[in-house]
Amino acid sequence: MVILLVSTCLLILVVQCILCLISKKYLVALYAVCYSVPFLGLVSSLWGDTVTLWPVPIGAYSFYLDDPFVFKLSLVWFLGVTGGLTAYLLALLVPAGNSSPRRNAFFSPMDFKLAGLLFLALSFFFVSLRLINVDAMLEMFAGVEALVVFSIIAVTAMAFAYPSRYMLTLSTLLVLAYSVANAMTGDRDFVVLVVAYVLGLMYRYSHLIKLKTLLCVAAFMVVVLSSGVIVSMVRMDVDLTTDNIEEFFLYNSWNAIILPLVEQLTSFWDGEHLRYGQTYLDMFLSLAPSPVYTAFDVVKPITLDNPAYWYFITGMGGIHAAGVAFENFGLFGVFLNGFITVCFFRFVDSRWRDNDFLQLFLYMLCAASIMHSVWYGEISLLNAMVFYVLSLGLFFAMKLVRVLK
Repeated sequence: MVILLVSTCLLILVVQCILCLISKKYLVALYAVCYSVPFLGLVSSLWGDTVTLWPVPIGAYSFYLDDPFVFKLSLVWFLGVTGGLTAYLLALLVPAGNSSPRRNAFFSPMDFKLAGLLFLALSFFFVSLRLINVDAMLEMFAGVEALVVFSIIAVTAMAFAYPSRYMLTLSTLLVLAYSVANAMTGDRDFVVLVVAYVLGLMYRYSHLIKLKTLLCVAAFMVVVLSSGVIVSMVRMDVDLTTDNIEEFFLYNSWNAIILPLVEQLTSFWDGEHLRYGQTYLDMFLSLAPSPVYTAFDVVKPITLDNPAYWYFITGMGGIHAAGVAFENFGLFGVFLNGFITVCFFRFVDSRWRDNDFLQLFLYMLCAASIMHSVWYGEISLLNAMVFYVLSLGLFFAMKLVRVLK
């Protein structure tokens, strides 16, 4: 039964990725891949009698095929990818919307460009300080990491929506500078920004994307992910030998988010753990900017009940989004989580409309949030949506300034 479930999951993953690439839905394809990568340790069940989720030094995460946990984990993977594929197939039945440019838009390009100057100044300020004095800025910078990434995305989306040689060069240099500054501290979160940049470029110029382009992008992504692994090894003072590099590629913190499910599916399979949506409610109640909670001297609810700390794994953090869904609604929650998430990304991943900055901005914010949403639950994606709404307020303020001037 395990072999059947794992084989079906792989088939679903391949089919969905092919459908996404044919229809140029790269955002959905990214989510499908990120969702399934942590489960790929189950693939060894197709040719062996054991499944190894993590090497021995960290813990005993090797299981025989007849272990009930292996079946439970395979079922969770199956329900998650089935929910996603169901949502994608249903979306194909929905008539395509009008892809012509919007007329009489409320905001003008000038409103976006004025706000873009603020985003550019903010990004340049923090990236420059981090490059100049890494140690002094590390603690301060970590508190505004997402803000800086989203601000750089705003600048980049503006460069793509209203292309000019100067802005494209500036946005590219900004992404590179952030990546260097981020890697200097041993952090590999620069990967999410580079992924958002590449997907935004592909979305903007989707009419030019051919098979050869996809192959080049795939090769580039491998290089980016490889650099993230190397940065992680250097940060942990691991020797860069062939064996160590191979082990870090197969077992790293990106796929370690599956490990909390070992205890979860083993000890709480019968449903006595269910939170019935409390975690998602805490996420929504934690969406306001941090100064709001400080002003009222209260702690963000998600801080008190962060899914990343439900199950402690030595040296690791995070839990797969399927684990968060299972903790709240059981197996039905796993299916529903995959279904709703793909519905949302499929909605965002609609056909590009010329000069529609807001559409491109939302797309790139989602692209930058997908990995963290899979690693820690949906709080990262929700934070991106809050930044989008706050940005709309900034654009509105720029419009008022321009009109009242």
